[in-house]
Amino acid sequence: MVDLLTGSRTPGGDAAMAELDAKREEIARLIAQELGLGDLSSLNPSERAAVDQQTAETIEGCGDDAAEPADCTEATLRLRQVLKEYRDLETLRSDELDARLAEEGEVFAREDDA
Repeated sequence: MVDLLTGSRTPGGDAAMAELDAKREEIARLIAQELGLGDLSSLNPSERAAVDQQTAETIEGCGDDAAEPADCTEATLRLRQVLKEYRDLETLRSDELDARLAEEGEVFAREDDA
């Protein structure tokens, strides 16, 4: 994981970040299938860029706190489940960072994250 204050790597964070990256890749696989593009490994750079853009928009738009919420009711049950798992991992990662900052004596409030 990268320390948001210093930009340096923090111990134990690599596993959490790898898990988050793997979940994002799973979301991209599901989106590629929904778009009829097939397997991610067979996509050309243009198709992969489109899938990555759609993945980012889906993660952002289907979040509970999205600034511009998307209509995610048409997403497959599996995609909705994986999106929830992704958001849970993000929350866990944020909570771990907050706990580490608290241990270091950093004073913060949840509102400061905005």
